Amino acid sequence: MRKYAAPLLAFLSCLLALPALAQRSSPFDPPDEKDTTFITDSGPGLDTGCTFRSGGPLVIQVEIDRFVGEVDGNGYLQNVADLISNRVVSPKATIRLPAWDIDLFGGGGTYQPEHDRIFFNGEDLGLLSGDNGIWKMNEFEVDISKVKFPARSGNGRPSPAMNEIRIVIDESNSEEVWCMAVDWVEVSFEAMAPILLVHGTNAQSDSWEPDFTGSLTTRLIPHSNDINLVANGTIDGNGRLLKGRVNALANSFGADSVHLVVHSKGGLDSRRFVGAYYTPDVEGEAEVLSLYTITTPHHGTILSDLSVANRSFNDPQSNDAEVQDYLDNDWWANLAGQGPQEPALGEQTTTNMTAFNAANPWPGGVNFYTIAADADVNGDGDINLAEATPLIPDIWAVVDAAEIGTLMYHLLGNVASLTVTRHTNFFGINEWHVIAPTATPAFVTNDLVVTLTSSRFPGGTQLLHDNNNHSSVKNDNTAQSILDRINADFPVQ
Repeated sequence: MRKYAAPLLAFLSCLLALPALAQRSSPFDPPDEKDTTFITDSGPGLDTGCTFRSGGPLVIQVEIDRFVGEVDGNGYLQNVADLISNRVVSPKATIRLPAWDIDLFGGGGTYQPEHDRIFFNGEDLGLLSGDNGIWKMNEFEVDISKVKFPARSGNGRPSPAMNEIRIVIDESNSEEVWCMAVDWVEVSFEAMAPILLVHGTNAQSDSWEPDFTGSLTTRLIPHSNDINLVANGTIDGNGRLLKGRVNALANSFGADSVHLVVHSKGGLDSRRFVGAYYTPDVEGEAEVLSLYTITTPHHGTILSDLSVANRSFNDPQSNDAEVQDYLDNDWWANLAGQGPQEPALGEQTTTNMTAFNAANPWPGGVNFYTIAADADVNGDGDINLAEATPLIPDIWAVVDAAEIGTLMYHLLGNVASLTVTRHTNFFGINEWHVIAPTATPAFVTNDLVVTLTSSRFPGGTQLLHDNNNHSSVKNDNTAQSILDRINADFPVQ
């Protein structure tokens, strides 16, 4: 509708427009806000009726509180090209807004068509489109480098970064001819959900450093290894703890969803969390998009069986030389407080894991991948010093890492189960227990803690079988395999 500058004509024109303008609302409902879609639906610059040039420019602020990557002092992303290349963030952001009564095809005589120019953080996006007396949805793209993002403080949700929409009204006429209005503004983009790292038995968050965290940092992937569970805690107890930590860390990124990358028993703790305590439909609860278990003993480990038997039965011994060798070394390790301890140790026996799996089937709804490793890199059937470290420290005259590694590799590969037989003499006064191994049908490759078979679980897809031990599998190759899968399942474009 044309609104002439002459007072009477302008007044009559505005009266004709009042029925539509009184609603001050478009037929376009704003989308639901999420961690990559930000809406401003009220406040300065919005729902202004019909505003002439003298009432402008319209200035609308859009707050973004999602951490994507490191920012400069003005809130603009640093290393933008690398973030885009690594698919951390989309190359463009989309600006959408419904605008009222944009007379782009009006004018005539001494009056020009209505030209309302829109700027985003000072970037000229062009002219609004529309027609007389109607609401029109306008959409623009802007380089992601022009969007302001927050820094991550590590304490609570990021402080929002302010992004400015500025609309210069009717720039082509020297008199006040046209008026317009905006209902709401949306700024959206795509971004990778942050990766949260969960440690395993007898470990803490620093067990991911420096290799795995370094790989993610080099690729500018938003991540955190700031999860410290009970080092030798129960699966259920750590599962409960994960619920709070996952939600708190997701919130610290301003994210609605996360990926979990977990090591060893951390996979069992995470399965318990997802299966028993995960409630994504509850407001404020982070969604777990995917779970990657790195050499997790989903079916237990025979080394736990041996250690528990050694520490539980009176005078344990074996006629099998390698089993006896392990019992002797485990006695010294336990005396020195080294290695996994109870209750984590006992929960990872093959028998206990059979019961755990029956009670905790994979619930679905979360993409689930498993990763295995084979410590025998050179394929000679034994473990040398390089293949054993850093999992087993080599301590001169105390611990021969290659010898212990070979022992563990053989036991895991050759022993399927154990039989414990009680013996007595002198009318039961003297008691001992004989531990006898039952052989596997064929040798099973392993990482010195978990076998290939145990690393797999129904509901999960085997992603990688890496050539490393239980510790060194947390490496750049594993990180890249996980990122490739995340990008395939949840592409950022």
